Amino acid sequence: MADRALTSVPTGTAAEIARTDTAPPLPPELHGAPESAPDLLAALDRGDDAAVWAWLEAHTPEPESLLLYGLFLGAGVLGLLEWPAVALSCLGQLVVDRRFGGVENLAAQLRARVDALTGTAQG
Repeated sequence: MADRALTSVPTGTAAEIARTDTAPPLPPELHGAPESAPDLLAALDRGDDAAVWAWLEAHTPEPESLLLYGLFLGAGVLGLLEWPAVALSCLGQLVVDRRFGGVENLAAQLRARVDALTGTAQG
């Protein structure tokens, strides 16, 4: 891949750009997606412990996200942040968790994009 600055504008057709701007694969997510999780009530009725744990893992935020929720709530309790700011911060973190698969996956996506643009992808 040609060495380009981040401010350069790609030239060529969309197919040419797609061939030269391929990013490395992202790491797998640690938890399953909530949409693909098994039905909790059906798993409880069947007594299927594995399905219940799969549902819990899919609907539980990553430890990094739980830490951020705790920090936001702690700042609200201590009075460092007003409660509307705490609520918006927690909502923003929820969006990151649901849309991007958590903090670590979002960071990996951003690193992959920067590496693809700068041509310094690590193998």
